[in-house]
Amino acid sequence: MKEILYKKRQSIKNRRKAISVNEYSEDKECKTHVSKGFVYIANRIKKAESKPVTPELFIRKSFDTKEMQEKFSFKVKGAFFITRGRHLFRVNFCHMLRIDISWKNKNFSPKKSATLT
Repeated sequence: MKEILYKKRQSIKNRRKAISVNEYSEDKECKTHVSKGFVYIANRIKKAESKPVTPELFIRKSFDTKEMQEKFSFKVKGAFFITRGRHLFRVNFCHMLRIDISWKNKNFSPKKSATLT
């Protein structure tokens, strides 16, 4: 069984856009929830920064052997510059990925070769 939920929200007045995708799946070995999110906020600026903006990365991974659960989250925050007409905009963004796996059997987290196939 697989279920996908897609949401897109935007505010032209506040120059914001948010997109989220949630996927739920279940098979005989595990239940999986994958959540992806993308947020963009545009601000009008007068002058671009001379130094490029370095994105920030946040990675977290955890295992719970008693509850037989694995969790992984990945987040990237940063900014880029675009022009529209004669105006310059700085677009701040945040991309997020979160994966939650609940294993059903005692064979917790199969070998890598089994997950890649």
